[in-house]
Amino acid sequence: MIIDYSLVFFYTILLSVSVNMFRFKLNDSLNKWILILAALVLVEIEGYLFEFQHTNWMLLVFIGISVLCFGILGGLLSTFTAWLILFAQCSVRDVSIWPTYLLFTAGIYLLIRHISHLQKEGDDWLGKLTENSRQLNVFKEVSLSMQQTFNLDKLLQTILTSVTAGHGLGFNRALILLMNEQGTKLHGIMGTGPMSAEEGYVIWDRITKHKYKLVELIEIKEKEKSSDLKLNERVKKIEIPLDEPNFLTKVLEGGTPLHIQEIVEGEGDPVLQMFGREFNMSELAVFPLMSQGNKVGVLLIDNPVNKKPITAADIDSVLPLANQAAIAIQQSRLYMALEDMALKDGLTGLHNQRSFQSLLTQFWPSSGESSLALILLDIDYFKHFNDTNGHLLGNEILVQMADVIRASIRKNDKAFRFGGEEFVVLLPGTDKDEAVFVAERIRSQVENTTFTGGNKQPAGRLTVSLGVASTGQSPTLTPLELVDIADQALYQAKAAGKNVVVS
Repeated sequence: MIIDYSLVFFYTILLSVSVNMFRFKLNDSLNKWILILAALVLVEIEGYLFEFQHTNWMLLVFIGISVLCFGILGGLLSTFTAWLILFAQCSVRDVSIWPTYLLFTAGIYLLIRHISHLQKEGDDWLGKLTENSRQLNVFKEVSLSMQQTFNLDKLLQTILTSVTAGHGLGFNRALILLMNEQGTKLHGIMGTGPMSAEEGYVIWDRITKHKYKLVELIEIKEKEKSSDLKLNERVKKIEIPLDEPNFLTKVLEGGTPLHIQEIVEGEGDPVLQMFGREFNMSELAVFPLMSQGNKVGVLLIDNPVNKKPITAADIDSVLPLANQAAIAIQQSRLYMALEDMALKDGLTGLHNQRSFQSLLTQFWPSSGESSLALILLDIDYFKHFNDTNGHLLGNEILVQMADVIRASIRKNDKAFRFGGEEFVVLLPGTDKDEAVFVAERIRSQVENTTFTGGNKQPAGRLTVSLGVASTGQSPTLTPLELVDIADQALYQAKAAGKNVVVS
């Protein structure tokens, strides 16, 4: 008897090894048939060794494996096969065993269904927990990046990259439009992603090859000025008036996301049609960017490369980031406004003296660099103007004078109100002769501009005197000395009869 059991054990091991050798080389369906046939072979081996004494019990193993492989249908067929084996090999005529096998089949089937259901629930929860963990990690990294800067461009790049990166939320493309100060228009500010599927596959190949993380992608996007160049050329041309209803006004008024599953060409909202044409959009989702009730702008996402449908779960994953982005953008704007107030003259809008001190140091040439020039100018007889016309009109003249200076200087030059009726212009990379030319243009423009009350001035018109200095005159100059030289030149211009340029 011991030898017989040992043989059963030996044949079972041998059969298992043989079946597994073939299992990895065949498809799933063939593997199931091999497993069922192996169970039948095991039943026959047991019957041969023990003269079919335990076959009725061994057939339960065969039935159980059949249910596991082919469900209830496999169980019914194996039950009938088991009864045939008992009838043919064991001479069993009692049909009462048939209901027993059927009950066993039903029990095994229900047990497998229950286990599968539990496993599916576990997999679903694991998937949700994994996705939530990934999203939380994205929000953490984005929050850290946002907290490190008030620079609006960097903030927008961080938001867009986190939406589109594989380590982020994984959409193919994202665009941001922001509200203007008056709240009358949406302007395209920035976008990231491809303009075509081919371009998208090239980008994916590069990211996959280098295995960039989210923070690394944010840094790369910030450094690469040519990144998403084609997309941003189109995005920055977008200007959407909000005085007429469209899908963007609907999102901003409702304060909830909008999922557009299909853009039908030639039908419906003309603004939506424009996005479809310009960006080859077919399906998209739009999110309002709102902070404490203030409408900041909108975020648009789509999948032009992999054409993956946007789901409700996708929209839910973007919502927290959109809310976080709106707050960060609003704070950045407030910070920039405060910084602007701190560095600009409240009356004329020109940079103030504090800003002048900072930029003078910033633009100061180091050894071997081109020179820095400075123009100091003062309105002639301004006390007489105020005494004659009043200080309110004097303030209007200062504002008008600032406009004339802005219109007379070059793109890279910086104008400042130095105090009272005195103004300064910084000219980076400029020698003395070029600075004199710019100063003369300012003087001439002022002389030829009609100022209210200017006819009451001693010269019959409003004029300015200008002093020019340049670091090219003496490489060892300090910033304070450069200002002092320009001030001396201005004093000489006043002494020379006013309305002149002295360098």
